[in-house]
Amino acid sequence: MADITNLESEEDLQAQIEEIEALSSIYGDEWCVIDEASRIFCIKISSDAEEQKMTACLQIILPPDYPSTAPPIYQINAAWLRGSERAKLANSLEDIYVEHAGESILYLWVERIRDFLVEKSCSSES
Repeated sequence: MADITNLESEEDLQAQIEEIEALSSIYGDEWCVIDEASRIFCIKISSDAEEQKMTACLQIILPPDYPSTAPPIYQINAAWLRGSERAKLANSLEDIYVEHAGESILYLWVERIRDFLVEKSCSSES
């Protein structure tokens, strides 16, 4: 039984390493490592709109059993994000996790948050 658990945790760690490398190359300076040993990372996400540029920071902790059986632990830091909007965004991230259970989902989460920021900046312009 222990061999299966060890194999799963090795596969999870390998999947995490590959995902982190991919995100680092995609997002460059926006992606940062807070504590590699504890698997804590952060990414600054912004809408590309110049007028109403909105940003949020997504802090992520990867549990040892992510992505096979556990979701990333996350916190979205954005002073303007409150109440029902925060809940709506959190629900959409949880939906992505459920739809892609067992897969690496951080890229999908970052892009979902970016879409949310773009929608938000467009709606606050009008």
